[in-house]
Amino acid sequence: MRRIILLSVWVALMAIPAIGLADLTQNDRLMQRPEWDGAVMQGPWIEGALSFQEWDSDLGEATVWTLGPTFVTSLPSNRDIELGGRVDLMYYDPDNFDSETGVSDIDIWGKYQFIKTPEYMLSAGLLLTLPTGSKEIVHPHASGEVNFEGFAAGRYRVDSQMALIAHVALRKNSDMDVEINSVEVEIEGEMQIAVGGGVIYEVTPDLNLQGELNAATEAYDEYDNDIQLRFGADYQVTPDLMLRGGTAIGLDEGAPEWELTFRCAYLF
Repeated sequence: MRRIILLSVWVALMAIPAIGLADLTQNDRLMQRPEWDGAVMQGPWIEGALSFQEWDSDLGEATVWTLGPTFVTSLPSNRDIELGGRVDLMYYDPDNFDSETGVSDIDIWGKYQFIKTPEYMLSAGLLLTLPTGSKEIVHPHASGEVNFEGFAAGRYRVDSQMALIAHVALRKNSDMDVEINSVEVEIEGEMQIAVGGGVIYEVTPDLNLQGELNAATEAYDEYDNDIQLRFGADYQVTPDLMLRGGTAIGLDEGAPEWELTFRCAYLF
């Protein structure tokens, strides 16, 4: 009987996920914008992402594929400073005119973490968009213009398994020139306010789940507000390699109707 009891206890313990070992780090990030976080990446981090979007805006219906890298790192000499950048190859397939393939704008940013305690982290930074976006792709991330954004973000560590993240941003979008069926059109850029937040919950040391709700006012005169509800998961294959995936639902016409994304992140 004693052996049966000991065996039963052992089986029960083995069946419990290793939640007690879970420990969120600053390298765990939400899906939509990794810079919108009070945390600072603690080493070089590169992520490749493949995304599919369905759009239905005042400019018509379209499907968009994007493929590209995001690179984030802190400075070796100062771990409170984070630098990052991203660019995508985009395939734009509208219903009403010809499909196009081109490059998105290049986003580069820097931020400084000026508060860091075991529970609270607070950062602020600046983002600059370089005008590399294709004029034939009618998409907010392919403006072909120089845009500026200032943002602040915070993280609250509830415990070793859960972090709450929030941000606020102010962005100046320059007027966007697009070419539709060889006709050039200028779309007026707007001053944009963005707010949002999310949660990361680490179920086991290898798996975390996340959700976020982000809202922004219209980026351009022909667009509406950009409100997205996003869910995702990260699975750590090795200490340096992570597979990520998620889906987003657009809650206003300035956002994609829905999006699927698959990502692979490597920490050097």
